[in-house]
Amino acid sequence: MLAGTALSWPRGFRLPPLARLASTVARPPSLAALNTQDDMKLARVWISAFEKMSAEDWPKNLTDISFTRSSGPGGQHVNRTFSKAVVRLPLPSPTLLPPYVVAHLRRSPHYSNSPPSLLVSSSTHRTQQTNLADCMSKLKATILDAARRDLVGETSEAQKEKVKELVDREKLRTAKSKKMRKETKSGRGKVRGWD
Repeated sequence: MLAGTALSWPRGFRLPPLARLASTVARPPSLAALNTQDDMKLARVWISAFEKMSAEDWPKNLTDISFTRSSGPGGQHVNRTFSKAVVRLPLPSPTLLPPYVVAHLRRSPHYSNSPPSLLVSSSTHRTQQTNLADCMSKLKATILDAARRDLVGETSEAQKEKVKELVDREKLRTAKSKKMRKETKSGRGKVRGWD
């Protein structure tokens, strides 16, 4: 294919869901836990890509979206229209979330047990689309919060050097105190010559 030319698909052709998803969402790392600095680097890369994802890029085929009647202030409008948005994201979602994030999401207040999923709703606005956008932003914020929970800041070279120096100093102090204790105890030997 020549550079700069656009793909043209036959009329009515639709990409399968995962192929559409691959172009918009960063592939999550398959990390069960963040144990090493390399794991944390992979997680940071995924988090930064996930942060850049806009509401339009969100994979709608991975979520169940429904609208219900809202309640509260708003007069007759809220009683008649289906403006409350409810978004359900089934868990685990291997094409969207890394396994270490799913473990934290299970403890989220948005977690629903049957079926295992995240359930987010919004009825603060008068229109479906603004409530849906609010739900998606809440869902994204919940996922990002869970993803960042195990991250530890990267250690600078200066900090590593300082810690090494402190460890060496502590080893010297321990060796010195042990040597002094040894000398004290060796001076307490049996007393001879009392006969």
